[in-house]
Amino acid sequence: MIRFIFSLIKRPLLILLLVLLIIFLFKRMNLFSGLFSSKPMIIDKTPLVIKEIKSISELNTATLYQEIVVDSTAPGPMAFAAKREIVLILKGTVTAGIDLQNIRDQDVFVKDDSVSVKLPLSVIRDVFINPTDTETFYEFGRWTNEEITQLKLSGKNKLIASARKSNLLEKADAKAKLVMESFLRAAGFAKVNISFR
Repeated sequence: MIRFIFSLIKRPLLILLLVLLIIFLFKRMNLFSGLFSSKPMIIDKTPLVIKEIKSISELNTATLYQEIVVDSTAPGPMAFAAKREIVLILKGTVTAGIDLQNIRDQDVFVKDDSVSVKLPLSVIRDVFINPTDTETFYEFGRWTNEEITQLKLSGKNKLIASARKSNLLEKADAKAKLVMESFLRAAGFAKVNISFR
């Protein structure tokens, strides 16, 4: 009886010892290392970076505040009437910046802790003349609201020309570069390269 029980236990014990010996040999020869080891998951960060940048939408980085003078002359209401004249002083602002919605997939390259972004060049985003700060310096004759509105529009064009002359767009580009570098470093990138297209 004891012999019968021993023979029953002996067989599974031998199989167990054999399996353990095989596992031991496989481990010694490093045959399991590639089978059960976890491989690092690689996630492309590029779409995430593009999404984060586009979430900002607009990046207004430079503003010009200026007071300008616009004037106009026009013939009087009758043939022999004196000509009409008007001089307005306008206070306005010109804002320049980048529309980050225009960033394309190929403008962002991410590898490990490095990111490279090509930004669109700055454009004039807004020209605003405050109606309450408009001052009539001189006026002779009657001027209609439509004529004054046209004069203010010419003032907007004058503001834009002044902004371009003062290199507002170049200043906006330089500031945008600094802002984007700071943003991307705060997002965890160690190496940041910003350029313009």
